[in-house]
Amino acid sequence: MTGVTPCSPQVQLGGGRWTASPSRFPAALKAPTVTSVQEPSLELIRKHGFSVALFAPGWVYECLEKEHFFQNQDKFWGRLERYLPTHSICSLPFVTSFCLGMGARRVCYGQEETVGPWYHLSAQEMQPLFGEHRLEGDGRGWVRTHCCLEDAWHGGSSLLIQGVIPSEAGNVAVRWVTGDVWAHQLLPSHVVPVPPKIFLSMVYKLEGPTDVTVALELTTGDAGSCHISGISVLNAAGSPAVGQGPPVAWGLWTGSPWSAGLSPACDQPFGPSSCYEVSLRGCLLLDLFVCFTRPLGSREEESFTCRLGEIQVVDAASLLAPLPQVQAVTVSHVRWQLATSEQEGPPALLQLSCTLHWSFLLTQVRCFRIHCCRGTGDGSPGGELPRPERPMFLGLAFATQYRIVDLLVDAAEPGQDRRIGFLVEPVPKEGFRVPQAEWGRAALLYSAPE
Repeated sequence: MTGVTPCSPQVQLGGGRWTASPSRFPAALKAPTVTSVQEPSLELIRKHGFSVALFAPGWVYECLEKEHFFQNQDKFWGRLERYLPTHSICSLPFVTSFCLGMGARRVCYGQEETVGPWYHLSAQEMQPLFGEHRLEGDGRGWVRTHCCLEDAWHGGSSLLIQGVIPSEAGNVAVRWVTGDVWAHQLLPSHVVPVPPKIFLSMVYKLEGPTDVTVALELTTGDAGSCHISGISVLNAAGSPAVGQGPPVAWGLWTGSPWSAGLSPACDQPFGPSSCYEVSLRGCLLLDLFVCFTRPLGSREEESFTCRLGEIQVVDAASLLAPLPQVQAVTVSHVRWQLATSEQEGPPALLQLSCTLHWSFLLTQVRCFRIHCCRGTGDGSPGGELPRPERPMFLGLAFATQYRIVDLLVDAAEPGQDRRIGFLVEPVPKEGFRVPQAEWGRAALLYSAPE
């Protein structure tokens, strides 16, 4: 067990019986060339098969330069990387936009949705281990990965990858996840049998003029007899049917500075390749790489800066199955207030606060978009909305509940019933838009007191 106190890290082994205090740790963290003073302790922990727990590692923020927090945080975890158990993709679909659950603005598939700082830890998606890695030899080739809050494809951040391809190398690659777990053994629970057909997708942005190309690479293991029968580049004409037709892509990717090198939607081209369909049999998915390759025939040292917006590895069969509908939407904890108004007479507006609950399997979606529709007329709260008006977007939910606070609604006149409908739109991980007819819905019927 590792106990960390502000400005004085402590390593405690065996429930605190053995203690080591590397007093130079904060100073070493600031140094340009970092040598891990905690390696002997962690090496001893792993040698004897102990587990490690870090308590209050916030001292990285509290005791070092706050303006360099992300860089210091990367150095801290970079020291621990060789001792951390990592694993390959555990299930499909594998989708991440590298969102930290925070940002200076919120982006929805390349389109700015809201401006201003936001924070929601439930919006955080899978992250790699950030750090810098150098090629063996003279060390001129290197790759560095860290979080980028300045730009995003979906959410509030992206993955910034910078590096240099030396003249003697044709490419460099960043390993996203690995099948090597602690003790370098492949555990069956951490290895995914590859389905017969998968789609690969990558959204990225290369900075500045460069001829470096970007590609996703998969490595597979043999589950008996691994065989790759075909790799197809799909476009609008060759995209597979989903339901009654090709899937509807979420964002208006056309015109976005991001490039969708590979897209599971496959409904329009975004460059030389828009979608890969890979057919396999008897294979295990081990590693996923992002590979940067120098131009053909070039012998010059090539540098690159790439912002990675999203990676997807999707089972093609899952795209053919309909998404379950949002079930059992209810409205509870209702509170009404009069809206402040300078006009005399009966209030024209009310403020409504209430809580929505619904049922849905969270592992199948990124989040839920909550909408409302106003209307008048009769009907039960669970009925259809009275008119096809455009729903008004309220916000995002990352759980199966959402609290609406002080929503302005029209006040009901005596003898008149009014209603407001709430719509719950699931956002699948694959990025396809669910038709409005399949959203979850509930309605609240209200009237003026007599």
